[in-house]
Amino acid sequence: MKLSREEIRRITVGAVRAWEEDGALCFSKVTEEETEAWRKAAEWILPNVRATTGIRLDFWTDSSFVRVQTAGGTKYEVLTDGLLSHRFTPDPENRTFTADLQKGGHRVTVVLPSHLEPGRIRSVEIEDGAALEPWRYDEKILFLGDSITQGWNADCDCLSFAYQVSLARNARSVIQGIGGAFFLPEAVTDFGFLPDTVFVAYGTNDFGFFPTLGVLGEKAEGMLSRVKELYGGARIRVITPPWRQDYNIPRAMGTFDECRETIRKTAERVGLTVVDGYALYPHRNEFMADELHPNDLGFAQYAAHLLRLAYKDET
Repeated sequence: MKLSREEIRRITVGAVRAWEEDGALCFSKVTEEETEAWRKAAEWILPNVRATTGIRLDFWTDSSFVRVQTAGGTKYEVLTDGLLSHRFTPDPENRTFTADLQKGGHRVTVVLPSHLEPGRIRSVEIEDGAALEPWRYDEKILFLGDSITQGWNADCDCLSFAYQVSLARNARSVIQGIGGAFFLPEAVTDFGFLPDTVFVAYGTNDFGFFPTLGVLGEKAEGMLSRVKELYGGARIRVITPPWRQDYNIPRAMGTFDECRETIRKTAERVGLTVVDGYALYPHRNEFMADELHPNDLGFAQYAAHLLRLAYKDET
């Protein structure tokens, strides 16, 4: 039984926009206005803006299989009841993959590629007569950030900290992680999503991108003020840049500690709660995939400690 376009849209999570092109459903994690803001600020970043980070099909079914025909993207993952069960690189000829499921009902999450070529869906098929229900969530989360939020260098896209936090909180989330991103006030727009929690995590790229700490503070204040304006009723957590292997090499603006401190002071001045990025994973190379990005072990630590620190108000 092939799902209708409307049924596919109903089980799609993490997409701010969806449209049809050349017989396939296309998705975006950002608005057209946000895309244009990034184009004007740094056109080289557009491939990361267009990546289908955080976009997934999430549903309950008692079908014995789920078959997906894609039209773009090189890596898809399937979670069964929250656990990674399948990884696929679609055949370039028919671009179709099938995930066989154990007997009984299951939550199925089809994760579109977080990087490189955007994922696109031509069709989704389940067993004739099988039940299909969109997954029910307990809350909503918006993630704003750079390549670490995007999950660069995670072996599996679903192992990024943003995906892990979303799963742990049973949250409908939008993950606007963009590799190379920095504080950009114009990139925060109202797209009708009312999150319970907003995570803002920039600074890793800002450290080398902005010429002075003053410019960094100005850009951070503009973006954080915009976040507060749009989502003031939500739990907003500003994450300072996490540990990096080259933390002791200064840039034009100053030291990495000065960069982190500027972001912390700016967030507090705007009236937002800060999570110390240095408290999220051990400052050891075995938790890193490269000088900037955590590996799977580092992302697991990041998610666990972020859940502990960001939601202290619930205990």
